Amino acid sequence: MENYLLNIKAIIRFIYSKLSLIYKLLGIEGIIWIVSLTYLASLTNPNQQHFTICTLSNLGFEHCPGCGLGKSISMILHGNIFESFDFHLLGIPALIIIIFRIFQLIKINFHIHFKTLNKGVNHA
Repeated sequence: MENYLLNIKAIIRFIYSKLSLIYKLLGIEGIIWIVSLTYLASLTNPNQQHFTICTLSNLGFEHCPGCGLGKSISMILHGNIFESFDFHLLGIPALIIIIFRIFQLIKINFHIHFKTLNKGVNHA
């Protein structure tokens, strides 16, 4: 029984260290972007109506400049690139910007947390 508990503790420490590494590399913003893209990729039917928090849409306006952007990205992630234009024309640029931002966060956080400077070496 004691070996079993030691194995569980080792597994928990291993998972914690990996989650800590992911958090250091991405930060809160990067995690939110990845979770959001994962959610959009997991939508089974982007054509289905859902609850919206869009203020303009809830006030009854026909078209909001941002409405359909998430559905457009979802269609791109499902491989329906031309159908994504039916929902929003800026779906592809928005997806490219989000992916670029995720890589930018990884690069910035890597230099903050993991890059060490050699002391005594002239970096000029």
